[in-house]
This record gives sequence, structure tokens and C-alpha cells, in this order.
Amino acid sequence: MIFDFLTLPVRYVGNADGWVTGIECIRMELGEPDASGRRKPIPVEGSNTVFEVDAAVCAIGNSPNPLIAATTRGIEVGKHGNIVADEQTGKTSKAAVWAGGDVVTGAATVILAMGAGRKAARNMHEYLCSLGPAKRP
Repeated sequence: MIFDFLTLPVRYVGNADGWVTGIECIRMELGEPDASGRRKPIPVEGSNTVFEVDAAVCAIGNSPNPLIAATTRGIEVGKHGNIVADEQTGKTSKAAVWAGGDVVTGAATVILAMGAGRKAARNMHEYLCSLGPAKRP
């Protein structure tokens, strides 16, 4: 298996029978850091290459559902639509709401999402116990 980093698929190439025979890609390079320090990939002009293939598997990333911010008053979201939550507790800007995993960090590993879920669950438990039985939602 080959991992060709900083390579962006541009189009699929097929034969007359409709079978994929190649994937045209363009090389990318990391641009200058933005205000947050993140370096955005930018295309390298004239670097297009067609890789011969006999199959293509598409893996896509996910973004948070924009309905979350549009329908949940009082929840703070970042510039990419991710919910802003405390890293240690998962607590959001909305009272009694916690979040963790990809909706907070963006695409990451299952292990990180599980860890965020455990932290949030622990903090939710502490919060509910502090309310006492009569005040629990």
C-alpha cells in the first residue's frame, strides 16, 4: 500500500467499458501559516499525474451538521462549524450541554473520540450529582 501525502485527486479516468483505469492527481504543498498557525495545502501548478489503478475507494471527511448551530441557541461554534467545548470536560457554552469527538475536534481517531466521550460522561455525572435528585433534568 502506498500513502501519497499532499496529493489531491482531480478526476477519475475510465475506459470505454466504464471501468476506472486511472486517477489524475495534483501535488500540493503547504502554504504559509495563517493566524492560527495552520499551513493550508495549495496546488503545485503543472504537477498533475495520472496514476494507473484497477479500483478506486473514496474516503471522505465529515463536517459538523450546520443544523446544530442553526437550531441550538446559546451554543458556540468555531469558524469551521465545530462545537466549542472545554478540552478537559467537554462542557459547551450552552447550559447542561457537553460535546466531544469529531463534532468538536474535526476528523480524528476513534480513540480520541472515545476519550472525549469518557471525559464528558464523567463531567456530566458530576454535574447531575451536584444538582440533587429534585433538580435533575
